[in-house]
Amino acid sequence: FLFAYLDWYKLVQCTDERSCEEKLSDYVIDKPFSQKSLYNLLVILYCLLFLLYGIFSTFTFIASISDALTARTFFEDKLGIDTRKLEGGSIEWDDIVQKTITLQKSGQCRIDIHENVQHIDELTVTQRILRKENFMVAFINKDLIDLKVPLPFVGNIQCFSKSLEVSIYFCILSYMFNHKYQVRPTFYMDPASLKRRFVVCGVAHAVFMPFLLLFMMLHFFMSHMYDWRSSRQYLGPREWSDYAKWTFREFNELPHMFERRMGPSYKAAEDYLKLFPQSAAMASLGRALVFVSGSLGAVLISFAAVNDSILLHVKIGQWNLLWYAGILGVVYSVGKGMLPNIDIHPPHVHNVYAEIENALGKVSTHTHYFPDIWKGRGWDSQTKKSFTEMFQFKAQLFALELLSVVLAPYILCISLPKCAGKLCHFVHKAKIEMPGAGDVCGHSSFNFDAFEDENWEGTKMGEGSLEDATDGGSDATTAAADSSAQHLPYTRQRNPEIRTKLKSRPKTRQGKMEKSFFSFKAAHPNWKCSSSGQNLIDRISSYQQQQEQALAREIQPHIEAAARQLETLRRLESNNRGQPRQDNLSMGVGRIDESYMRQNLSTIEESGGADSGGGGIFPRN
Repeated sequence: FLFAYLDWYKLVQCTDERSCEEKLSDYVIDKPFSQKSLYNLLVILYCLLFLLYGIFSTFTFIASISDALTARTFFEDKLGIDTRKLEGGSIEWDDIVQKTITLQKSGQCRIDIHENVQHIDELTVTQRILRKENFMVAFINKDLIDLKVPLPFVGNIQCFSKSLEVSIYFCILSYMFNHKYQVRPTFYMDPASLKRRFVVCGVAHAVFMPFLLLFMMLHFFMSHMYDWRSSRQYLGPREWSDYAKWTFREFNELPHMFERRMGPSYKAAEDYLKLFPQSAAMASLGRALVFVSGSLGAVLISFAAVNDSILLHVKIGQWNLLWYAGILGVVYSVGKGMLPNIDIHPPHVHNVYAEIENALGKVSTHTHYFPDIWKGRGWDSQTKKSFTEMFQFKAQLFALELLSVVLAPYILCISLPKCAGKLCHFVHKAKIEMPGAGDVCGHSSFNFDAFEDENWEGTKMGEGSLEDATDGGSDATTAAADSSAQHLPYTRQRNPEIRTKLKSRPKTRQGKMEKSFFSFKAAHPNWKCSSSGQNLIDRISSYQQQQEQALAREIQPHIEAAARQLETLRRLESNNRGQPRQDNLSMGVGRIDESYMRQNLSTIEESGGADSGGGGIFPRN
């Protein structure tokens, strides 16, 4: 209707009451397709494509309703879970999985593939649900998908739109599995076929690009225009980009768990960026814009107070004063945004650098993403730049989405075909077969013997205590250590054959599998992990015990010194009052005020722990 039946030429000519029509029907074209033209042909093609999309969405919606009803029947009849409790969040996912495993063991409900598998666990259920997503997480973590496009005067731009994501799913993830949920040998043995699929999708993007751009712009405009007008946030709120979300996503992490983990990260990321002060030039420009726009706005408000018809009928150029009032409001908002926040950046001097480091650390606790180049450099402009590339305004993300659609044919026809060989080789080396789940990404199995990231900083935590215990233990302890050596990762293997076999497995970066393991274990406390996973838990637990013991040794001298000082003060106070002094030296620490000790303990922890280099409150000899 907007493009075919609405007469835009007559609407543009409407400038005042005399040139405008009273009814909207006067601007409607009766027979828009009576004349043959290229514009009408494009409109017809767009309407047909939109009709096909509507039919596809309708069938998808009907299928989702059918699946939802089936799931509701399963939850209520088999699991005994009420729908209201499920919607209210009183039922955790781990409870649902535990009940499903109980049904599997009792034989009331079988969730096998094509083999008689009697035992399933939480990991098997999750691997079947996230079979494709785990491979996608591995692709992004290993940087196997080249989505960067070099642009003149700009540099490399990371392009990742929804259409590109759908294309990757179609060309790789949806094609690589057969009906038995096994990876096709023809997939990883024929990279040329993958290249052809990339090129076909690139050509399809080029053909449908105009219609896709038009649809995206109309959908975005109609969805967010009212929100922008009411909230006055013309760039919209900041959000994580789609590529950043896949970067933060962990193995075997379900969508609702990922959203729950990422929820607090938005405020933490906003707080981090707010700590960066505005430059002096930007602040001066903001003050000038606020002063000029505010002064002119006050003049227009005074005109409206005299007579509101002045803003409607008095014109400057082709527009009335009411139009200029709206423009001044936008300029004022932009100027206010350029001014530094007094609450965040007070006039008195304080350590902003330390606050920036702490803020970035809070963000990483939610995103589980903290590259080595960011450590100790949260205040650096390069760190802020790489951070803002992942956390941008909604308007910026939409502009990047449009640019990604335009550049998608180049990415699919030129960039991604060069990655076909690496992708096929990675799938061949990373896939493993799990009973009850089929072929899955090896990193999602949490097999640290074959896939451990030797560069992760937590790999060597707690090793010293275990080695000391082994050296000083009995023969039984030594024998147990020798038997457990067979399950060591390849970096600590002495057998050359086992070392070569394990080394051929691709490893994740930045401890992605290790972090995913701990998140999965926290979500499923009753899950029995493998021996390599239990070994990692034992080493981390041992490291935590070492830290606690070292912290206790660090605090003990300070507690004793505080006790002596407190006892001295008590004796002085007793002497000043002329009362007989009580012999409290024999009582030791038992007479010390516990609230005072807790306050002293918190002060010591803030000044520096056992391994933080703070040195505590009192200097050591």
